[in-house]
Amino acid sequence: MKDIKKDILWRVYLVYLGILFFGIVIIGKVVYIQFYEGNALIKKAQQQELRYFNIEAVRGNICASDGSLLATSVPVFEIRMDVGSNLISDEFFNKKVDSLAYCLSKLFKNKSKKEYLSELKNARKKGNRYYRLKRKVKYEQLKELRTFPVLRLGKYRGGLIVIPKTIRKMPFKELAKRTIGYENKKEKLFVGLEGAYSEYLEGKKGKQLRQRICNGDWKPIQDENEIEPQNGKDIITTIDINIQDVAENALLEHLKEHKAFQGCAILMEVETGYIKAI
Repeated sequence: MKDIKKDILWRVYLVYLGILFFGIVIIGKVVYIQFYEGNALIKKAQQQELRYFNIEAVRGNICASDGSLLATSVPVFEIRMDVGSNLISDEFFNKKVDSLAYCLSKLFKNKSKKEYLSELKNARKKGNRYYRLKRKVKYEQLKELRTFPVLRLGKYRGGLIVIPKTIRKMPFKELAKRTIGYENKKEKLFVGLEGAYSEYLEGKKGKQLRQRICNGDWKPIQDENEIEPQNGKDIITTIDINIQDVAENALLEHLKEHKAFQGCAILMEVETGYIKAI
């Protein structure tokens, strides 16, 4: 009987020692992580959840000799909404969502009121904090959007998120298009005035802190270390837009007449050496 008790006690002690050993190992690992790996792991986690993104500066204008715009950057906006914001109560959202859907449908004309209503309600249900309403929104549309139900309350109480972007436009369409040129950094193509004076036109990029959210998107957050972009400089050329138009049409007629694949015409003012058309 005593041998049986000793055997049981021995097994109990063995289990106890095993549990104690594993407990000590776990505590030791916790202490090691806390004091030796903690800062590195916290930093790694922050890098996965928080990241600085470059903010493109507004590219400078290219102008003719009289100040007419040959190439300019036009602001467009991507509109998103923090539909799952805690600052928007369920009662307020349910009361205003119908009229909001109507206004969005009327403004953008890309979806029906019913579609917007369904999407907004689903986004609210899922707690979507970065729901995209529309891309490439014009400034005039943005001004009207700011008067809509819920959104008129702004970024925090209304959940309105405005992401500014720019697109390059040439007001005279094809006129002087080859002279104005373009830039493609990925392909390392720098053509015309856009390419030759890129460092002056592009300005300096800014930085903005963004947080990764549940659906993989990155939401901008307020940060005192945010760096505002510095817009690019304008370039005034010697090109006379009227002479350029005449020169291009004359060149085009001769190309057609001689069935030529390509050609070039340059008009220079002798007294000053200014290029008036190219």
